This record gives sequence, C-alpha cells and structure tokens, in this order.
Amino acid sequence: MATELISLGILFLCAIIGGIIAARFKQPAVFGLLLVGALIGPNLLNLVKDSSMIVMMADFGAILLLFIIGLEFDVSKLMKLGARSILIGLLKFAIVLFFGYETTLLLGFGSKVALFVGVILSFSSTVVIIKVLEQKEMFSRREVPLLIAVLIIEDILAVFALTFFSGIKDAGSSMLSTFEHIIFSIAILVFAYLLMMKILKYGVSIILKNNSDESVLTFLSLGIGALFSYFAFSLGLTPSAGAFLAGSLIASLPNAKDYGRAIHPYAMIFTSIFFISMGTMVDFRSVESNAALIAALIFTIFISRFIAVGFLTFMLANFKDEQPFFSSIAMISVGEFSLLVAKESEKFGLGIDLVTITASIIFITAILMSIGINYSSNLHSMLNSRVPIKARLKMERLSNYMRKFFDQMEIENFFTKKLRYDSKISLMLLIVVLLAFFVLRRISLMVEANSMVLYAFYAVGAALVIYLLSLLYRRLNSMRHTLSVILTNVDSSRNMKKCTRILSSLLLALLLLFSAMLFPFAMFALNLSPWMNAIPFVLMVISFYYFRDLVVLIDGTHHQMPSYSPGFSVSKV
Repeated sequence: MATELISLGILFLCAIIGGIIAARFKQPAVFGLLLVGALIGPNLLNLVKDSSMIVMMADFGAILLLFIIGLEFDVSKLMKLGARSILIGLLKFAIVLFFGYETTLLLGFGSKVALFVGVILSFSSTVVIIKVLEQKEMFSRREVPLLIAVLIIEDILAVFALTFFSGIKDAGSSMLSTFEHIIFSIAILVFAYLLMMKILKYGVSIILKNNSDESVLTFLSLGIGALFSYFAFSLGLTPSAGAFLAGSLIASLPNAKDYGRAIHPYAMIFTSIFFISMGTMVDFRSVESNAALIAALIFTIFISRFIAVGFLTFMLANFKDEQPFFSSIAMISVGEFSLLVAKESEKFGLGIDLVTITASIIFITAILMSIGINYSSNLHSMLNSRVPIKARLKMERLSNYMRKFFDQMEIENFFTKKLRYDSKISLMLLIVVLLAFFVLRRISLMVEANSMVLYAFYAVGAALVIYLLSLLYRRLNSMRHTLSVILTNVDSSRNMKKCTRILSSLLLALLLLFSAMLFPFAMFALNLSPWMNAIPFVLMVISFYYFRDLVVLIDGTHHQMPSYSPGFSVSKV
C-alpha cells in the first residue's frame, strides 16, 4: 500500500510540474503532462514503478476524461449542426484514416497495424485546438465555429471507433458474431440512455428539493458516470463509451450549467490523471526505433489535413484566401481519443508500441500546430500563386455553387424540415433493419436444423427484412427528391431533371468515396488478403468519374447563374 500511495503522490506532484512547464512555454497542459509522465515512468527515471497501478490510473483517467468531454456534448447540439459540418467531419475522418492506413502499409506493416494507425491519425485534439486558439486570441475567427462543429462529429466517431475495437474480444473473433454483439450492446446502452433521459429530470428534482448543496451535484454526476461506465463494461464495451453517454446525459438536464460548474474544478485533475499516466507508458527506445515511422506519419498528417480540411472547407464552406490554410493547420494536432485507441490496440498483440508512437505524435503535432498557426497567411501567399488561374476560377465557381446549396439546406422552410424528419426516420429504420436481422439470426440458431419450422421461419424473416428495406428505400428516395427540389433554388436552369442528375452524381461519388476510404475496416474485419487493397483504388477511380460529371454539369452553366440572395427561398420553386 505504501508503494502505491507514494506512486500516486508522485503522479499528482508531477502533474503540477507538467502544468507549469506547459504554461512556461505557452503550450497546452497535454504537452507538459505527457513529457513529465514519460520522464518519471518505468522506462526512464523509474520514479513510478508499479505498472499495474499505472494501467489502473490510465483506465480511470480515460473514463473521467470521456465523462468531462460528454459534459460538453448535449444531444440537442448535434441536431443543430448543419449538413455541411457533418459531411466535412465524416469525410475528414475517412480521408485521414485512408492516408494513414496506406502509408503504414507502404512502410511494411500489416493491415491490422495500419488500421489502428489510420484511426489514431484521424482525430484532432479538441483540448489543444481550443487552448491554443484562446492563447493566441484567435478563438473569435469566423472559421472556428465550423471547426468546433467538426470536432463534435469527431468525438462521436471516436466513441464508435472505441466501441468497435473494444467489442472485438480478440483478434480471431468471428466478425458476424462480433458485429452482432456490438449492435446489441450499443442498442441496449442507447435504450438505457434514452430511458434515463426521461426519468432523470424527475429524480434529480426530488434529490435537490431535499438537499441543495453543490456537493450533491458533484456526487450525483460522478455516480451517474460510474453507473453508465459499469453498464457499458458489463455489455462488453469500453467503459469510456458509457462515461461519455453519462456526461451527455447530464448535459441534457435543464440545469446542466450548475453541474458543469460543480464538476469544473475537478476537470483538470481528471484529465491530468489520464495524460500523465499515459505518459508513463512511453518508452524512449521505442521512439528511437520507430523514428522513421513517426516522421512519415507526421508528414502524412500534414498532407491529409490539407486535403481533408483545407480543400473541403474551401469547397463546402466557401472559405477564402488564407482561411482553408488556417483551418488545416488548426486541426493538425492529434487528439486525446487517439491515445485511447492506441491503448485499445494492446489486446491484439500487434508487435508495435502504438501508445509510445501516438504520444510522440501528439507531442510533436501540438508544437507544430501552435507554431504553424501564425503562418497560415504566409503559406497561402506561397502556394496560391502556383495554382493556374483557370483551375482556380473553376474551383471557385464550384465552391460558390456548393456553398449556396448547403446554405439553402440551412434555411428553415417546409423542405428542410421535411428533409430533417425523413433523415431521422431513415436512421431509425436502418437501426431497426440491423436489429431485426440479428434477432432473426439468433432465433434461427435455436430452431432445429432441416425442419419445416426453420424453412417457414426463414421465409417469414426474409419477408420482414425485405419489407423494412422497402420502407427504408422509399424514405431515402423521398430525401433524394427533397434535395433535388432544394437544389433547383441554386441552379440557374431551374431544371428538375438536371438537378436530380447533379444530386445523383454527387451522392454516388460520395458513396463510392466513403466505401473506398473506409475499406480498411473490411480488410481488418474479414482478414482479407493484401491484393484486396486494390479495391478501394478502383472505387476511387469510379468516384472521380462521377465527380468529373458533377463538375461538368455545374460549371457548364455557371455563366447563367443569378446573383445569390439569402431572401430567395425554396418556397418560390
């Protein structure tokens, strides 16, 4: 016990030192905590020797960190995010993942290592980005709200990624049974979340009537966090996913600000526990032996961020001049979720120290982001003159067109309300289809093989799934029609047939691109042979064909397009 207490005391003392170091060099606290943790860990000064306690503190810190992040995430915020930020967030995750995956494969690593590396590189650090922008008085810039929205989307994707990896019991698990387990576990967890959202308001009001002390809010919040974390763990998922939902649950309460204020003094302690514990796992010998990989991955981060953030914000948000460069540099820093993914990789026995590599990348990218954010205008001036004028003008016309389309989707009217409603129903139907398929599969395993009952059951089950799929198809078709109507308010021709063709080209191109970028998950899940890696490149070629068709359709009539007026609404179509 004495050894554990001494180690714990050293961790807390060094967390203060790490914070002082970070403040001294005007860097986020993550910078100092990881550095000090690496120095005092068993791989260097060996001041903290108890490896079991380090693992326990890292797990505990991860749960608390996700709980704190969840406190900033109210479900209603997701409903307010525009289609533009959701699409950029999804594309950014997919593109960076694919770049990281292919780079790792080129360096001679296996597909499992490559997938983990791709996912690790995909997440930007909310903590670092907000802290650096606040320190440099850039938080009020016009680009920041969209970047924050993209980070929210990333947080959700990160929880899904953690749930996916934690749901796989071991590297040799059956993919169908694993996917089934994950779907059922998530469904039960979300059901519990929705149920608690309904009853918690009444329970909290009763508790607060009898005791209004602020400490009650703190213990109540932590109690809910612990409950959901254990519930997620009992379902075979990462406890961090439950902690995130618990934080989100508290954020949805009417007096959420009071809970945030009660927890805030402890937030730094919680996050410090996680980062300094992860820092103690860093092995400097591993950094040296993987220096080439780390350098290649940092270069990949730069290239993929400029494509996934800079180009996308230019095309979809109409960012001009230095704005795409500023956005790309701001999102360079690799995030805290990446450490959680790296830690999750340990159970697969990949033969590579991803925790150390990830900590090194976080450390380096945080410094590069902090320094580079001041030079976005210089980078724009240097590169802008190298782009041919004709290509620049064509991209600007396409950017204006896409910006007007997404602006129309954010105007409150009958069609946009219908689109949101259809989107919710489509998502619910998709979930029901998946649950129905797996429930029917489980029941079929209980029925005696080669019996008439089994064949009858197959016929009824197939009919049910086909019916649900037909409902989903009709709803998706309705969404496509609504989008075509909205697009007629942007295109100068007002030709519904042409707008439907533009939309079809766009949707097909995006579907093929997503399929290509996320194909590494199929490689990992199905343990496909290396030559199957050619498939995503084929899909990308077909995707670019549809993108080219889209550009021709849009650019062919750009000279006829009227000037855009926000007052021109879909209701006039």
